[in-house]
Amino acid sequence: MLYIPVGFALVGWLLGQLIRGRRPRIEKERPRLALSTAYLRDAHNRQLSNHTRVRCTFESVYFCCCEIADTHGLSVAGMEHPSNDVVTVALSAMNASNDDRQAVKLLADWATDANPSLPSVTVKDACKLAERVHAKTVSMLS
Repeated sequence: MLYIPVGFALVGWLLGQLIRGRRPRIEKERPRLALSTAYLRDAHNRQLSNHTRVRCTFESVYFCCCEIADTHGLSVAGMEHPSNDVVTVALSAMNASNDDRQAVKLLADWATDANPSLPSVTVKDACKLAERVHAKTVSMLS
């Protein structure tokens, strides 16, 4: 009799895994990419304030930069968040365009200053930037 509830629980858990989907293997190996994905998802959430959404785009980009910088010999452990060195090394490694570099710098400066007003990057453009950086990071590390 005890097997029936355990069986239902197991089936429910398996269905939950299928419905939610599994994280890509690279996110299991590189937890910062999983964080980047979560921030990117939140950046697209229109129920959040624009301020929060822009902050999420920056965090998504920054966690990607941490992964790239780490693979290029820059230890991110113990560095202040955000670190200009991390961003510079990563954007250089991924051959980011000048426009993307400038947008990331604006977001980084804004995040560092904790400015209550939004930076001159729109939420839509910031989301597109974070998507490009995330995709490039995944392709570089796969």
